[in-house]
Amino acid sequence: MDIPTAVLYSVISSIAQMALEPSAELELVPEVMTVPRTLPPEAKRGLMQPPTGDGYLTIGDRQWPMSPTVQFRGQNNLLVLPIQIQSPVEVVYLTDASGAVFRVWMLTPNEASVARSR
Repeated sequence: MDIPTAVLYSVISSIAQMALEPSAELELVPEVMTVPRTLPPEAKRGLMQPPTGDGYLTIGDRQWPMSPTVQFRGQNNLLVLPIQIQSPVEVVYLTDASGAVFRVWMLTPNEASVARSR
């Protein structure tokens, strides 16, 4: 049984129109809410210069060795490669038992504006 071309085009047009129209259900979805990240209270704060690749980080006026397992977290809390850090950034960081930096969190403007209690 053949479907007339006009009916076929009408069905396809209706499906396409429904796909393009915003649905009332989609409007009820709330905006994505961000959860503030919890930074360790024992973390130190400073202005970190971009890593140079020599195994050391300059934070403030001091050079720190980098741990072999160092992790850099961006403002969105995702891992960042050291080569991606191209400008000085306000950070909080942790050192291990040997004094090497092993965790670094780059601060958002809101986090940087809040004074940390020590």
